[in-house]
Amino acid sequence: MDGRAIAGSIAPPMAHRQTLLLVAALAAGCATGSPRPIAGPLPPPARESRAGTRDQGAGPAPHPASDAGPRLAVRAVSHDAAVQRAVEAARGLVGRREIVVDGVPVDGCSALVRAAFEEAGRPLPAGVTDVPALHRLARREGALRRGKPAPGDLVFLSDRPGGQPEHVGLVERVGEGGTATVLHRTGRGVLRLHVNTGQPWKARADDGTILNDVLVVGGGRVPVGRLVVAFATLL
Repeated sequence: MDGRAIAGSIAPPMAHRQTLLLVAALAAGCATGSPRPIAGPLPPPARESRAGTRDQGAGPAPHPASDAGPRLAVRAVSHDAAVQRAVEAARGLVGRREIVVDGVPVDGCSALVRAAFEEAGRPLPAGVTDVPALHRLARREGALRRGKPAPGDLVFLSDRPGGQPEHVGLVERVGEGGTATVLHRTGRGVLRLHVNTGQPWKARADDGTILNDVLVVGGGRVPVGRLVVAFATLL
């Protein structure tokens, strides 16, 4: 995600600097190449259903071969226990740049998810090492949906509204207004991102509460809620 956060005038200086660092570093944690420029009008965000069925306007249907591949192992602990362990593990990585799984440093923003799932007793299949593979796994598990995030969920983000999943984070908590706090691995370390798909076009509520962090994407300012491709419950 190529961009910088645009902090409102009511945000304190420290929060402003932290948000700038957060958004400027997003792409470095996931991308393997240069950000792609945006051309022409932007479509609305792509949507996925919980059952993995393609929604109208969600873009091209996946190739049938994409539905074949590894699946998650049988859950070793209860869902609630797995969520607690995963969130605590991801929260403990905030600020850290290096993430180690099974004694091996792991690159990319999916490293946070891999480490959290490993700690939760729900390790990802060996072949699931990047965001597209993780998104395909979530589709195979019938876990994709557009809204209603919950702690422990994955959130897939694109580099532009309507784009393909390029980034992934783990939902730490969800506020009363539906704003999810997402833990996301970036080039500057693991940071927090505010996402609200119920009000994807708004950066702040009427009372000034942050709904969506705002990124500069292709020369325009885009609330993160518009970049959400899907949430997924896999724990």
